[in-house]
Amino acid sequence: NQHKAVDHVIKTVRKICSTLDCVETPAITESVKKLRRAVNLPRTKNAEVSLKCGDDNSKSSSGSLQPENPLKVSIDQLTRAVEALLQLHTNSYSSSAAISPEESKSTKEAWTATEHLQFTVFAAHGISSAWVSNYEKYYLICSLTHNGKDLFKPIQSKKVGTYKNFFYLIKWDELIIFPIQISQLPLESVLCLTLFGILNQSSGSSPDSNKQRKGPEILGQVSLPLFDFRRLLTCGTKLLQLWTSSHPHHVSGTASKKGNVERIVLQIDFPSHAFDIEYKIPQAAKTTLHHSVETLEKPLRERLLAILSKDSTIGLSKEDKKFLWEKRHHCHSHPNSLPKILVSAPHWDWASLPEIYSLLQQWPPLSPLAALELLDSKFADQEVRNTAVNWIETLSDDELTDFLPQFVQALKYETYLDSALVKFLLARALGSIRIAHYLYWLLKDTLYDTKFGVRYEQILGAFLSVCGKRLREELEKQTRLVQLFGMVAERVKQTSGSARQVALQNGMERVQLFFLKNKCRLPLNPSLVAKELNIKACSFFSSNAVPLKVALINADPLGEEINVMFKVGEDLRQDMLALQMIKIMDKIWLQEGLDLRMVIFKCLSTGKDRGMVELVPASDTLRKIQVEYGVTGSFKDKPLAEWLRKYNPTEEEYEKASENFIYSCAGCCVATYVLGICDRHNDNIMLRNTGHMFHIDFGKFLGHAQMFGSFKRDRAPFVLTSDMAYVINGGEKPTIRFQLFVDLCCQAYNLIRKHASLFLNLLSLMLSSGLPELSGVQDLKYVQDALQPQTTDAEATIFFTRLIESSLGSVATKFNFFIHNLAQLRFSGLPSNDEPILSFSAKTYSLKQDGRIKQASVFTYQKRYNPDKHYIYVVRVLREGQVEPTFVFRTFDEFQELHNKLGILFPLWKLPGFPNKMVLGRTHIKDVAARRKVELNSYIQSLMNSSPEVAECDLVYTFFHPLLRDDKVEGIDGIARPADPSPSSPTSGKVGGEVKLSISYRNSTLFIMVMHIKDLVTEDGADPNPYVKTYLLPDTHKTSKRKTKISRKTRNPTFNEMALVYSGYSMETLKQRELQLSVLSAESLRENFFLGGITLPLKEFNLSKETVNWYRLTAVPYL
Repeated sequence: NQHKAVDHVIKTVRKICSTLDCVETPAITESVKKLRRAVNLPRTKNAEVSLKCGDDNSKSSSGSLQPENPLKVSIDQLTRAVEALLQLHTNSYSSSAAISPEESKSTKEAWTATEHLQFTVFAAHGISSAWVSNYEKYYLICSLTHNGKDLFKPIQSKKVGTYKNFFYLIKWDELIIFPIQISQLPLESVLCLTLFGILNQSSGSSPDSNKQRKGPEILGQVSLPLFDFRRLLTCGTKLLQLWTSSHPHHVSGTASKKGNVERIVLQIDFPSHAFDIEYKIPQAAKTTLHHSVETLEKPLRERLLAILSKDSTIGLSKEDKKFLWEKRHHCHSHPNSLPKILVSAPHWDWASLPEIYSLLQQWPPLSPLAALELLDSKFADQEVRNTAVNWIETLSDDELTDFLPQFVQALKYETYLDSALVKFLLARALGSIRIAHYLYWLLKDTLYDTKFGVRYEQILGAFLSVCGKRLREELEKQTRLVQLFGMVAERVKQTSGSARQVALQNGMERVQLFFLKNKCRLPLNPSLVAKELNIKACSFFSSNAVPLKVALINADPLGEEINVMFKVGEDLRQDMLALQMIKIMDKIWLQEGLDLRMVIFKCLSTGKDRGMVELVPASDTLRKIQVEYGVTGSFKDKPLAEWLRKYNPTEEEYEKASENFIYSCAGCCVATYVLGICDRHNDNIMLRNTGHMFHIDFGKFLGHAQMFGSFKRDRAPFVLTSDMAYVINGGEKPTIRFQLFVDLCCQAYNLIRKHASLFLNLLSLMLSSGLPELSGVQDLKYVQDALQPQTTDAEATIFFTRLIESSLGSVATKFNFFIHNLAQLRFSGLPSNDEPILSFSAKTYSLKQDGRIKQASVFTYQKRYNPDKHYIYVVRVLREGQVEPTFVFRTFDEFQELHNKLGILFPLWKLPGFPNKMVLGRTHIKDVAARRKVELNSYIQSLMNSSPEVAECDLVYTFFHPLLRDDKVEGIDGIARPADPSPSSPTSGKVGGEVKLSISYRNSTLFIMVMHIKDLVTEDGADPNPYVKTYLLPDTHKTSKRKTKISRKTRNPTFNEMALVYSGYSMETLKQRELQLSVLSAESLRENFFLGGITLPLKEFNLSKETVNWYRLTAVPYL
């Protein structure tokens, strides 16, 4: 009986341990062992394997004079061990237990503690049998972090296997010592423990695919603040729940696959002192040092201003930070530089804080949006974060709603829940029903965060406990409605064919039962109340995710029907973020008086891989519009214009719709370029019948383009096709409407550039959100580069104009649309050779077809006169097995195309450098051609000597394949030349039109940017080939001649080109000069002719600022 009773006790203790996360302390192990001996029970094999110590007590295992004593002692010891485990578990997982210490201890201030930080890693409890079979050894990486960075080099534990007592555990029992004194620890220091597993190479039976991977795997992580919220240093034994990478989550509306949730618990033993070590926050220093930037010497001042002008802390070098910290007292006149200065602070230990806090107290208040950066992971200090929240409190409810996702993410960077940010968000939620509603759904969505789910659960609990009964009931109704939609969507997605419609009908009837008892506010928009479903209007979309189209009847009798899409199986958080950024861009444009007529629709992630999207009424995809004109509709110019005509039959209506198209298209081009929104095809670009264009489905962004073979599908900077240009121009030829479009794009782009720091801060705060395409600094760098931070507005205007030209000329976009039309129509395969690999070659050629190239070199260059004057380069190609070389003729632009496409095909390869296309100053075209011949020859040699993957690819062999035009030339000297190659002076034609110029002066340089010319007139009525030529008069030797590029066949050219640059002129000299500007038409078969000109005395301009104006062209004398 005694044996059975003890056996029962041991099984009960095992159950208690199992309930407490399978934690078995050394005291329990030892007590069970003693109890077994006390009744002379046989020891289990497992106990023998795992217990190696304590055998020296075995002599007294039996034969005592008082047999009841060992048993009683063992039971008492086991009871105390179980009580200690229960107390340990309670202390580890209940904050209330930690608040009331058993006895009051004396305290010691942390800054006086010279001991090194140390702790014992005892074991990881609750190891699954799958881990035991898959992994041979385990180790921990212990890192100490502050401000998101390591304070010291991480320490690795020893590598050990698993042991078996009651359960499997990984036992280290190892002392870890960081060579850093406790006095040097910042208050917000965090200990991060990461568990790694080394795969068991000999185990072949495991079905786990991870076995294929060779290196150690991260199995889980846990973080612990070294000082608790009472600012006392952690002491005693701690149980820390490890967040495993495969941590299963219960998704609303679905059953969890495993009944038991895998919980791994780390047991860490910190030293227990007779006193508490308390961190007392130091007072700010009493220093008041303010200096002007102007007091610095010029080189130092320029260096400081250059650092302060950067949009964010990204890319600040160590030297920059050191210099900035040294000169911090010169920066008070630049308040927004505070984040850069604080991130440059060399130390955040107790001794360094008085100076930092002094700086913080004396700093001029930041605007709420600038202060937002101080809530990033780079700033853990509580005083800094409290100050930031204090500055942010002036944010209006509308602005707070706009930026709420970032505030919710910033909660991850709080060391303690009892923080100013948590209180701020809860207080503002209590003051605004809209903020409360949005905060609820954002917190609800983040419950699925592997690492921070418990924290968000606690904050959501706090919110629900203070928000009031009525709001709580309303939010519960919405949650129930979302669960019902989720179940219907999953059922519809899992079925196929005609069964889908039945599943939809049955599911929606169940949702209708919900509406019999309730009206419900919409999670997407709490101002909309739905009273029932319009089941007949509900359907599903045929795309891969099979989202539901839900039609709800508005409870407001005057309100319109509410149409939303409900998706499962797709992460909508990225769509939410992209739409948030576009909405903020639109607000910036509207604040600056620029209404780009953007269509802003709502999107809400309501849980893991599910959510709702607002459906925009009276809109169609471009694919649907283009396919009305056949599968090749994407290659035609008129579909969009004709579709808009259908819905806007009167001239006035069509004009208004065209205007909406121009403005909204400009906004879309800028927004999609800045955010790097990829995978653009005609099924995710939509058009309202009012002419408003907008984008949907943002699954690829920040430049993460979808690949098509080895090419990026999105090879244009943004989508701007000829059928869009047809609507913009009002026809096939460029008009002043296209100039308006270019100006709108450039103006919108420059306005966003002025707010670059805001967008970088907002995206930086989302880095920890778990979005796969926003995970590191390289993704932020994409946006930073897209915004051209170090360029002037004029240079950015030129840059964006080139992007427009590049996008408009992209056959790839049309081809991408064509592919999508085919895919959607369920055609199989792709048409061969529909997209030439090089624009000047009709087919693709390979080494196999043409034979290996032994040598290739640029032999000479020649001048050509058709279609206009240009130089062409003669390339000598010798192949294996050929005695005589062949000669091919290629222009500089064709070489450029080869280089650009090699860059697309081999993005990770180091390609040879390509000659610069820009030619500044007076152009001696023959000298340029001679120089380029040498440079292009060097380029070809480097290319042919590079890796075979590059040198022998189809792109290179297609470039060198002889074309029909090469065969027509008889020898390399057989080019017909006109009798007199030198052009005559231009003849005068009919004059008319206007030119738009930007004139500015900086760094002893006059910049003249020709932006647009409109309404040019020619005598014969034909479209000219306009270009602009300027001189600074007087100029007897014509040394000041500058020219733009030639624009082909247009009366309304857009240049946006800074080709007219005059360096080395003082402002006084320029005031004595006149700018003579002539517009001419370049002709290949006759003399160039004059289209008009202007003479502008520069003394009439305020050269200290940019002047942008239209000037009428007249028949002025010209050089």
